[in-house]
Amino acid sequence: MHVQEVDESGHRSSAENDVGASDAAKSGQAVPEAWRNKRFRISVIAAAVILAAGVGFGVGRVMGLGDNVVLAGIPKPETCQAWVPTSCAFIEDDDLTAQDNQENILSTTAPGMVHVLSGGTSVGIGLVLTESGKVLTTYQPSAGAANLTAEYVLSRATFKAKVIGTDAAAGLALLQMEGGEGRPFSTVEVGNSATLVKNAAASRQFSYHVPGEVYDTAVGTTDTGAGVTIDVGTLATLNTTVSVGSTTRSGLMASVLQSDVPSAIGGPLVNLNGQVIGITVGGSGSGLHIVGYAIPINTALAVATQIVDDNS
Repeated sequence: MHVQEVDESGHRSSAENDVGASDAAKSGQAVPEAWRNKRFRISVIAAAVILAAGVGFGVGRVMGLGDNVVLAGIPKPETCQAWVPTSCAFIEDDDLTAQDNQENILSTTAPGMVHVLSGGTSVGIGLVLTESGKVLTTYQPSAGAANLTAEYVLSRATFKAKVIGTDAAAGLALLQMEGGEGRPFSTVEVGNSATLVKNAAASRQFSYHVPGEVYDTAVGTTDTGAGVTIDVGTLATLNTTVSVGSTTRSGLMASVLQSDVPSAIGGPLVNLNGQVIGITVGGSGSGLHIVGYAIPINTALAVATQIVDDNS
């Protein structure tokens, strides 16, 4: 049986086929009935992610630690390979889009989300970008802010944090988690906002039965809760200018969402593969007519890289 494993950096990796399996298993032993139930599979995956993150933020790499390099550089947007047709495409099974999207979020995004805390009080959502513990957040701490910590949403693992730098114009700050002891921190997986267009097929973020639309999901969390919220929507505009608080922001992506977005502010906007394509910074509307606004991930990564360069 070929399975997908979830490691603590938020990336899925293929397990070896039938390594160490018995002859009976290799001969096609029946799949347990419970595993055929999609909700059961989602529960198992969620429990596995939380357990793994709780045991250690990098437990999947603890064995042979000396042979691994903990990556510190801000990641680049995902590059689609033209010769690999499914490299950026969403692949769905017979249980349809929504549940596949939920499974992808649990394996690629949620494990890298943290609560940013100041003096133990939640002040925003953070996204862990690097295995070395760099966290991008919409919270704007002062340069010498003390008593900052980052608490993983799912595992509850908590680490001290310090400010690397901020970009007031972009409304973003970069923090550094401490106390990793050389082990890789769990991260989110980034996509590529530059590949998005209003037509799903052209953007390669497609589902075979929803042509012409690009589905996205605003992922958030409330206060210091040990869970995530999921607000499904569709991409409406790629480059819009709106007033967010007292600031006029341009170059934002707008999405039509199914519910209110306060719990998603600062959280990731993801594609169907669960990869981060934006960071939610505001919303408008009410009822079933909510519009969420997000900084494209390519822009956010460029800001994070500049913060590192300015403070190195």
